[in-house]
Amino acid sequence: MKYEEIKKELELLGASDPQSEALIIIEGLFGVSGAQLLLDRERDFQGSELESVLNKRKEHIPLQHIFGEWEFMGKKFYVSPDCLIPRPDTEILVEKALEIMKNGGDVADLCTGSGCIGISMLLYGNVGEMTLMDISMPALEMARKNASLHGVMHRCNFVHGDITRDMIGKKFHMIVSNPPYIPTKDIESLSPEVKKEPILALDGGGDGLDIIRFLLGNGLSYLYDGGHMLIEFGYDQGEKMGALLREKCDTGLIKAYEILHDYGGNPRVAVIQK
Repeated sequence: MKYEEIKKELELLGASDPQSEALIIIEGLFGVSGAQLLLDRERDFQGSELESVLNKRKEHIPLQHIFGEWEFMGKKFYVSPDCLIPRPDTEILVEKALEIMKNGGDVADLCTGSGCIGISMLLYGNVGEMTLMDISMPALEMARKNASLHGVMHRCNFVHGDITRDMIGKKFHMIVSNPPYIPTKDIESLSPEVKKEPILALDGGGDGLDIIRFLLGNGLSYLYDGGHMLIEFGYDQGEKMGALLREKCDTGLIKAYEILHDYGGNPRVAVIQK
């Protein structure tokens, strides 16, 4: 099959970005980069592996799960159906966290999933110990696997538990989190690919903000005074997040906050100082 034929197959099954997916498949299976493909657009790709990938995509299995890995912050991370797929918009949270943590300190990555946020901070920043916590043991095992891949196991503390009940008794200089934030009623309307991801990593309760409300309430007690908390939220939750943050400022629970926008210009990350 030629590149255009692979792209057409992906278009027919409803892929959101068939052009990029076709290039990823070709490079992943045959080692041919997009630049090389430009020089030989008529190159024919065959094999059982290609057929297998396309058949799995017809079942709406995400490309990330098919290959078992994905890039985040320029590094490879293992992924599986047990954890949320790393997404580019989350890199905004990491970049801001690294900017704030120039002087070092201990960090907690809550609802860690694959561990991509916390491990990236260890790889690129001045961080002491990183606590990675998740309610899902399979997800936490994936975080362990990624920490081992990147040689940072000795700087990680893995905690299995529900952050609303099982937080360890210590304070942190920073808390980062990409928690579940999709309203329960919206889960059924998600794309078939997103619904292949773990429900625990998606369902944020009635309005999607259950875990976020905990973080902005009791969760603040795990921060040192002057510490920072960075939380990712849904692209359409900016107004509700703004109201919550103003309320916390008015009651004196937080000192200051800002909201960062994603690559599409949508409000996406809350940056809070206690």
